[in-house]
Amino acid sequence: MVNIDYIMELIDWNNSIEEQALGIRLARDVKCINAFLQPGSPYGKNVWDNCAKILSERTNEELAPYLIELMEWLQDMNWPGAFCILDRLKKMTGDSLFEYLYNSSLKYAKVLEDDVWESNLKMLKKSE
Repeated sequence: MVNIDYIMELIDWNNSIEEQALGIRLARDVKCINAFLQPGSPYGKNVWDNCAKILSERTNEELAPYLIELMEWLQDMNWPGAFCILDRLKKMTGDSLFEYLYNSSLKYAKVLEDDVWESNLKMLKKSE
């Protein structure tokens, strides 16, 4: 088993394409994928794009427990990996759990008066 810190070091966007690809390959064996949900310090946004790639390769069943966090990633489409997550989540529309959590996230965005997030969430349903 590979240390998650080692993987995070590899997937930093400041590294070579080869190192990043190695990190992504190693991450395929990581069982606890919550480590890739917009990690903070000491990794920060430098790894988010590759974390999104890692998460997007996972099955719907693996992603299901983290749907709320994945939808929160869409709060700002300028965040690294946001479009990758958007594309992956679009593949889950129609699933009953997805629909329930999507509607919950929409309501939450409305309560927060976060029009940008609400608009970004609605992109999940465009071109259905």
